[in-house]
Amino acid sequence: MQDYAQQESDFQAGIPPRLISIFYSVFDLNKGPKVVFEVPEGSIISTGLSTSIIDFDSISEYIIPKQQLCGHLVSICTESYKIMGFPVYIEDDKYERNAFMFNLSFVFDRDADTSSYEPVVRKVARVLTSLETENEFLSNEATKDVMYNIIEQLLEDLNSYCECQIPINSANTINLKLFPTYRNPPPVYDYQVPICTVNLKALMDDNWDITMKKIAMHINGIHHVKKIAEIADVDYGLARKCMEHLLYYGCVIMIDIFQFSNVYAVKPDIMRIIEDETVQSECLSYVKKPGTTPPSFAKLFSLYCSLKHGSTLKEWVQDNQVESLNIDIRRFISFGVIKGFLYRVHKYPILPEPHNQQSELPSRLRKLLNGKHHYDEICTMEGCSARKLDEILAAEPEVKFIWR
Repeated sequence: MQDYAQQESDFQAGIPPRLISIFYSVFDLNKGPKVVFEVPEGSIISTGLSTSIIDFDSISEYIIPKQQLCGHLVSICTESYKIMGFPVYIEDDKYERNAFMFNLSFVFDRDADTSSYEPVVRKVARVLTSLETENEFLSNEATKDVMYNIIEQLLEDLNSYCECQIPINSANTINLKLFPTYRNPPPVYDYQVPICTVNLKALMDDNWDITMKKIAMHINGIHHVKKIAEIADVDYGLARKCMEHLLYYGCVIMIDIFQFSNVYAVKPDIMRIIEDETVQSECLSYVKKPGTTPPSFAKLFSLYCSLKHGSTLKEWVQDNQVESLNIDIRRFISFGVIKGFLYRVHKYPILPEPHNQQSELPSRLRKLLNGKHHYDEICTMEGCSARKLDEILAAEPEVKFIWR
């Protein structure tokens, strides 16, 4: 079960972008930079039947650049597209002017995340360089036309299968595979609660890191990161690193510590679940107590909409007689947070100056009363409950609270 926005973001980060075009260019002794082959035809060089998507003349000096840029990954952006290539300069006295320059360029949408293609572009350039230096594959008139077939298959296979295998001759084959890339996970904090999105125990084997195994065994959707570290007898920093690793691969998601003193409110995004019957069905099965019949989704939707600023979860339960509805309140709240239509309203204590310096509260606690640390963070650091913190702060009448 994934947050709508997060799920979309994760998949977009993991799926390689679609290739718009591939074109092969060389340096022509008479014409300068020149496109020899392009797929699809007319995408780079205009024909009578089509207009090119890129003005090649405006970018040609970066496609076939000065020698200093050769041997490096080069990306150029136009108004709508991004072109990535790896220009190659082969110096040898067998060529006219003692050099041969070429580039196989890949075209994507301008905003595409092309990081997964970088090793592919480098590898293709490396293979073509090897073929040229060994067999004059690119410069020989008898074999250079094969390049059209190669780039045609590259475009089709990489877009369709994210991999390709192209035999060149009896000794050489181009083998490419696109691997998904993911954005770095957000930092993990001690007060966050991990919830598994996969069965970690089923994935676990003898090759897993010992610390990771110890951590994974105690992820139950209830304990926060610091508590898990203490139960597993693991260093707090290592526990956070393990969580970041699991977060990176989408094995867990992070939510807040569940307490009946928490305050929650709905986002406008809640309206989209009205039309999504799959989510409605998932909600009913996720929030019901085992062996019971849950209320209708209309009732659940009404309950979600009744969550608001200024009302704690305890008050909400009492006002709506939730305990009689056969729903697991923890899972009810978790579902809304995970799906992204419910958010936590945090409580931030502030002790203004000069009262902060004059207060009899412990100095460690006073440093946290600056409006930048919410109750979950402070309670986790101090090892106390929200109720206990309320009692401690009640001794200082100048403490104010911000809810956001």
